[in-house]
Amino acid sequence: MSRLTICLIVLVLLGSCSSFENSRKSLVYRPTGPVLLGSGISTVVLSATSHLVIQVPSNPSTGFRWFLNLPPKAANCLIVLRDGVFVKDTPSNHSIPQIGAPGLQEWEILANNCPGIYVLQWHNIRPWEKEQLPITTYQIRLEILPS
Repeated sequence: MSRLTICLIVLVLLGSCSSFENSRKSLVYRPTGPVLLGSGISTVVLSATSHLVIQVPSNPSTGFRWFLNLPPKAANCLIVLRDGVFVKDTPSNHSIPQIGAPGLQEWEILANNCPGIYVLQWHNIRPWEKEQLPITTYQIRLEILPS
């Protein structure tokens, strides 16, 4: 192989790494409002004592419900203030709530001054189906910065 061919291969590989890194950085989010699961965000960065609101589309009339699994090391570090509360998602042109209409499930999590990295997972299951796997799972890497 000629030196020119090798240089071209190296340039292509470096370009690929650079574009991968740029796409990875775009998935990091410093929240100014609720984070919607399924929107492509994979990492959320918080200050040591801030809170995070997570929302996920949900329709309880199907029997499916979202459940948050916190890692064991988060027991005293992340405080769940709201745990999967259903919030109606009614468009402005529908002033009357509709039965069976979809909405959002919402969690509010407080970072209790414990810097570190925590992986949070949400599973969409029917609670009475004990042997079934979740139909959908979302995961977020939560990075808590030191104060």
